Amino acid sequence: MNYLFVPFTSEESNNELLSMGTLWASQVAKDRRGREPPKLLFYNTKHMKPLNIINNDDTLYVIAHGYEGISDYIFSLSTPPANGLIPALTAGELSVRLKVAGLNANHRRVKLYVCNSGGEFSEFATSFKSKMRDSMGYPNIDVYYYNSSVSVPKEFADGNYHKDGVLFDAQGNVVLTPRFRASEARQRVP
Repeated sequence: MNYLFVPFTSEESNNELLSMGTLWASQVAKDRRGREPPKLLFYNTKHMKPLNIINNDDTLYVIAHGYEGISDYIFSLSTPPANGLIPALTAGELSVRLKVAGLNANHRRVKLYVCNSGGEFSEFATSFKSKMRDSMGYPNIDVYYYNSSVSVPKEFADGNYHKDGVLFDAQGNVVLTPRFRASEARQRVP
């Protein structure tokens, strides 16, 4: 089973990420291969543990935004608001949130599904894995990240829905071709 986790609260402007997660689940539901849509969960401060329903072999996708040139944080918004204040988490803060949200200590697979067009996300992912193993007590955790920008699943020429990879030109505009599956840009943290 796949789960999508938004690591930000509603007070931290998580609506954009919740909308992305909802779209992701609805796109997978359209896929003709009959895959079960992922379950969407989000962090809250009401002492609830939404991640305690996840089995050790399930895949947990952490969905968030990244900004080119800022590799130390993940963000709740794709663009900064007018006041410039944007909720952000370090790798250490994210690891604490997963533990507080009830992720089982024997969980094995977390995929950081974070837009980062600069391909600079390996440092965050490596730090996150280290924090999960060494500080939070997750000895079996495997962490994956994407070294390109990514998008929610979209229909491809084969008629199936795949997580979409995204390229940008020098001006920051989305390049529609060549299109590629996000899995082609997925990296495992050693």
